[in-house]
Amino acid sequence: MIKDKIQKQILICLKRDDKTELKVLRYILSEIKYEEIKRQRDLTDDEVIALLQKEVKKREEAIILFKKSGRDELVKDEEKQIDVIKNYLPKYLSEEEISRIVDEVILNLPEVNNTGKIIGLVMMKVKGRADGSLVSRIVREKLTVKTEKL
Repeated sequence: MIKDKIQKQILICLKRDDKTELKVLRYILSEIKYEEIKRQRDLTDDEVIALLQKEVKKREEAIILFKKSGRDELVKDEEKQIDVIKNYLPKYLSEEEISRIVDEVILNLPEVNNTGKIIGLVMMKVKGRADGSLVSRIVREKLTVKTEKL
């Protein structure tokens, strides 16, 4: 489980005296525990992945704001935190791999015009290994090309 990996890595960071990684991992672990208390059960790996992706997205938004205000030291800190969190996320699929999955879903669906349904099915297949906005863009491009051919 991802949670177990994080707990083991916290011990390693304590021994190495790696304060930055330790701070991020402790925060992530506290977020996981908070969600577990809220839901009154242990989180699945998929739920932990969703939580980690949410944390990455928060930090990416913070980076944009810090860049606008010229806070370069905070930008670097947020980027380091993102790098730590991404170590526990599955590798993202490439655009080509996502494109193949989209093609496969479109071939198996008789209703070609239902963009939302196609995006939902693709997101179920990729399970956290692709950004939703990228999937959405690829689906829309494929459907535009397909409807132009008709």
